[in-house]
Amino acid sequence: MNTSARRETLLASAGAFALGALSVGSVQFASAQNDAPREAKPQLMRPDPGFIQQLSFADLVEDVSPAVVSIRTTQTLEESTMAGLPPEFERMLPPQFRDQFRDRFSGNGPAEPRQAMGEGSGFFIDANGHIVTNNHVVDGADEIVAVLHDGTELQATLVGTDPATDIAVLKVEPSSNQRYVQFSPNADLRVGDYVLAVGNPFGLGGTVTSGIVSAIGGDELRDGVYNDFIQIDASINRGNSGGPTFDLRGNVVGVNTAIISPTGANVGIGLAVPADTASEVTRQIIEEGGVTRGWLGVGITDLDDRLASAVGLDEARGALVGTVQDDSPAAKAGLEDGDVILRFGDTDIDSATMLTRTVGRASPGQRVPVRVLRDGKERTVNVELERRDDDRIASATTPGGQPEGDDRLADSLGVTLAPLNDAVRSRYQLDEDVTGVLVTKVDPSSEASEAGIREGMVITEADNREVESLSDLEDVVKMARDRGKEAVLVRVLTARGLDFRALPVTSDS
Repeated sequence: MNTSARRETLLASAGAFALGALSVGSVQFASAQNDAPREAKPQLMRPDPGFIQQLSFADLVEDVSPAVVSIRTTQTLEESTMAGLPPEFERMLPPQFRDQFRDRFSGNGPAEPRQAMGEGSGFFIDANGHIVTNNHVVDGADEIVAVLHDGTELQATLVGTDPATDIAVLKVEPSSNQRYVQFSPNADLRVGDYVLAVGNPFGLGGTVTSGIVSAIGGDELRDGVYNDFIQIDASINRGNSGGPTFDLRGNVVGVNTAIISPTGANVGIGLAVPADTASEVTRQIIEEGGVTRGWLGVGITDLDDRLASAVGLDEARGALVGTVQDDSPAAKAGLEDGDVILRFGDTDIDSATMLTRTVGRASPGQRVPVRVLRDGKERTVNVELERRDDDRIASATTPGGQPEGDDRLADSLGVTLAPLNDAVRSRYQLDEDVTGVLVTKVDPSSEASEAGIREGMVITEADNREVESLSDLEDVVKMARDRGKEAVLVRVLTARGLDFRALPVTSDS
């Protein structure tokens, strides 16, 4: 039987099993003397042994396993001699405590090199010897070895990595008959679909586990700005990282990358990078040596119902622009703080995450029409994207203790505010050009607290008006109440930078 026929038999047998299961445990009734009813004994209908064999994944595993490899890495670490403290524990200490501990207990001993070993999984994707794995499997490695299905060891070189998606590509010199697998051209996965994970858990090599897709879109479980993770319940353990997740046709639908576990061992929640993401990243690494992403140059956040109402939307959608970086594509195109991006190119934007991923998939130099909501009216601006540089970081402030505040709005808004004087600026490390009022206290039972207003924030604008004093904010709140508004859009400075909140202004008093 050829490979295609075996796969079709496997798919058909899954449905046959469901029908066959209906006959298992069927009941037969026997007649007693005088036709008196008598309790019947159920008889188990055992399936034919050949039928059970057809339910096996063995043919599929036999097809794909030669393309899966184990990854071994070696890294030289410089470790100081620290009075009996294992290097693994030393690295768990915060840097400032680590230095103090080393100075006190090392006796100024010389640094000693230590060999750190690592393990993971990977898989061939072409006949040229390219292997896909995880970035964290090979990050910092001095030596990388790919161990093939038959035990052959090949030295591997690193072609390139993409830490944002945790994908890396290696290169070896393969044999002329090296087997490889392909990313699914259209995975179209659904929750409940069967999947197989093949890899090298705990160094065992060639281990196969099966399960189902238990969720799709698990970016909240991990820092996956450019990922929409597939969650699977096939057993994923240490060493499985970088291995493939297969559908029942033998196509790669994901790259195993992480587990969610309080113990570090499998508890049935594994995450895989989707095939469409991994295949595009892999293509760019092989063809260009790295990954390029479009850059817009805005700080964005999601809208909740209050924010949506405050900006004039009937539902929470889009991405709210909190900041526009100077000399960025967004600034050059005329985007402004407070704009709500509703559409980017041909894509309707539902959230800040969707916008980040959509912009990231676009090419630098591409001109894109962007639909925004500003002052209650929609308009379109054309943006020419630039190449994203991950070294661009936003400035932040460091909050300290809380000064005394003015409680004139405390009763109606649930917040206590204070002016920005020299003492407050010094305590909060605020620049002289920062204007506004400081939130010193928030009633935890207030609507302001529910809206995300927190102690230590500086309210710099309210309904597109600059706030330089408590009176400025009071005037905006009064006008909003007179117009029957339930909230005002305020711009706040937080420890993470500028953002927006919808400050409720309704009052029971």
